[in-house]
Amino acid sequence: MFIFNFNQKKAMKKLLSIGCLILGMMFISTTTATAQDGQIKIGPGLIYGSEVESLGIKVDGYYSINEEFRIGVDLGYYFPDKTTIFGTEFKTNYFAINLNGNYIFYNEDELMAYGLAGINILSISTSVGGTSDSASETGLNLGAGLEYALDFGSLFGELKFAGIGGDADQLVLGAGVRFSIK
Repeated sequence: MFIFNFNQKKAMKKLLSIGCLILGMMFISTTTATAQDGQIKIGPGLIYGSEVESLGIKVDGYYSINEEFRIGVDLGYYFPDKTTIFGTEFKTNYFAINLNGNYIFYNEDELMAYGLAGINILSISTSVGGTSDSASETGLNLGAGLEYALDFGSLFGELKFAGIGGDADQLVLGAGVRFSIK
């Protein structure tokens, strides 16, 4: 479990708003995008965090700047950890926001391979009985992924180190499907 020394509720709300704004701008830009540059992919997936030690769900969206670079945002929610000790319930929730850039270094036939780097913001909220508290931790992301194109969308898998430089660093495995909307 992570230990946070500070409370940043206002900062977390601001960063969440920025992430949602970026995702919204990606959707709005579909009206002016060209076929290859400006392609947008969105989709759901599953995640597992090595320090959170929990499975979670995510949704992400990526905007292709050109054939080699794309930017994206993903929102992840880890399933809560609940424990009852002597009649008192302990509950922990984790929520992650990632703002990433991808460098596509291989893109042949249906297979694409990419490196990723970006910013990770992990929010943790805990409640013990009737008392609750929350905090957030910011760090860097570094990893790689594969995407395999199918008729209906693209299957993807990612491995990244999230939260590098912060107290909430962990290895995150992710997999899912992305659909082209433009």
